[in-house]
Amino acid sequence: NMREWDAAGWQVLPGLATSKLGTRVLLLDEVDSTNRYLKERAGQLPHGTVCCTDYQNAGRGRLGRTWTAPRAAALALSVLFREEGPAAQLPLLCGIAVANALEALTGASFAIKWPNDIVCSGRKVCGILCESRPVQGGGLAVVAGIGVNLLQDGAWFAEAGLPFGGSVAMLTEKILSPWETAAVVLNRLEPLWERCRAEGFGALEPAYTARCISLGRQVRALSPAGEVRLEGTAVGIGPDGSLLIDDGRQVQAVAAGETSVRGFDGYI
Repeated sequence: NMREWDAAGWQVLPGLATSKLGTRVLLLDEVDSTNRYLKERAGQLPHGTVCCTDYQNAGRGRLGRTWTAPRAAALALSVLFREEGPAAQLPLLCGIAVANALEALTGASFAIKWPNDIVCSGRKVCGILCESRPVQGGGLAVVAGIGVNLLQDGAWFAEAGLPFGGSVAMLTEKILSPWETAAVVLNRLEPLWERCRAEGFGALEPAYTARCISLGRQVRALSPAGEVRLEGTAVGIGPDGSLLIDDGRQVQAVAAGETSVRGFDGYI
């Protein structure tokens, strides 16, 4: 864990080449949740502040699930967005950024299971959770949380009861540094955010669709409680990032914030 600091005393992520995201870095030895840490301080911190750790002891996933990993085996990265922008589509932008970054770092193929699970060889290697909160003086702060499994082996996922989980090392045989991974993800995320702000999600929908492994599959849309809301074929991505499902009678859109999707025959 070689640490670097800039002239103002903020920590530096080696290889970072952004103009806004990561200009302030809080690199923690341990924290319960990088998302919670940033959300609690969102009103005092500038846009683009990053909080990351390689040991998060009480992380949370979408729909209230818990997420944790052994020390130094995973990256927990949270990014604070204070400027107006496409908050609803941010989870999908993070998905594109992480898939692009991991592919660049490993040479392996990474896909997105709608809305924002990153999948390699049929296993989930990264989960993304975006949360918002009002801040004093008006407006919303949005925190994008990204958890990447880097080093765990198959036995760890089996013992953790995560049969569809996997790590970058396990699936690609590449050992990635958490901080290098964080920098490459941020380098990919910033231009996606800026382009989506300027042109709307429609400009990035083809890039998302090209990676979305859910399309063309028979899927079930589930409520947070696990109830089946809709069954059918995933046929496309809406202009707002929703998943379009053809149930045989009509095409319906389901929103990412309130729905998860499972294939008929397993995780994907």
